[in-house]
Amino acid sequence: MTRPLRILALHGYTSNAFIFHKRLGAIRKACRDIAEFHCVNGPHLVQPFSAAQSLDAPEESEGKRVDESTPLEEQPRAWWKADDDGRYLLWPETVEFLNGVFEKEGPFDAVCGFSQGACLAGILTSGFEDPSRIPGLRLPSNQKPFRFGIAISGFRSRDAAMEKVWAQPIQTPMLVILGKNDLIIDAERAHTLTEVCANVRVEEHEGGHSVPTKAAWRNFFRDFIATFNTEAGEKAWRGVPGPSERQNEAEAEDSSNKNGAKI
Repeated sequence: MTRPLRILALHGYTSNAFIFHKRLGAIRKACRDIAEFHCVNGPHLVQPFSAAQSLDAPEESEGKRVDESTPLEEQPRAWWKADDDGRYLLWPETVEFLNGVFEKEGPFDAVCGFSQGACLAGILTSGFEDPSRIPGLRLPSNQKPFRFGIAISGFRSRDAAMEKVWAQPIQTPMLVILGKNDLIIDAERAHTLTEVCANVRVEEHEGGHSVPTKAAWRNFFRDFIATFNTEAGEKAWRGVPGPSERQNEAEAEDSSNKNGAKI
């Protein structure tokens, strides 16, 4: 039996690994036989903090001072902090932190990120193709380029110091997911990431700044990811029916769930 793919999962700004693990719950369940999502906590606490800064932030933390001793589910965390000029503060510390993750918890077959985590997913996908694109990045000898990446409500980093990351188009297959009603990462900003991906597939959902988890989306994620556990993965991923093509499938599953609830 083919082993499940190990997917590095990266949360959004002011969220954390605990929350993202829950957000991915329905998708993780749908993919339980083919993939394991390894949620990692961002290295930086966000202080001062207001829940208005993020739709995915821990509500318990608003107005509170948090530190490393605060329960994980209440910690608002980030991969970096951006200044008014678009420079990513604390980025070298993030790279060093991730080096430790790759060494101790890798190797990883793929990456999946949301919002700021999706931006990081794009950065790492490029860096895993050529580590010299990210100064300070160290990959274990058994770590290969990702088989694929998933960027949900993502964008391309705007820090000029990262120009080398985007100097060459990303060759790794990349699934970019946009929310038609996303008021935080609009389509124009999201497409700054698709522009630097040579092998990209774009899917849209009707929601906003969120991870789509309805039946059609769960099944799409499952079938998309499953192609990379076969020799045909490099070609088959483009042909997987998208969520918009799965309406009957979704209605049948929803009906089955309702009938099951009556028993």
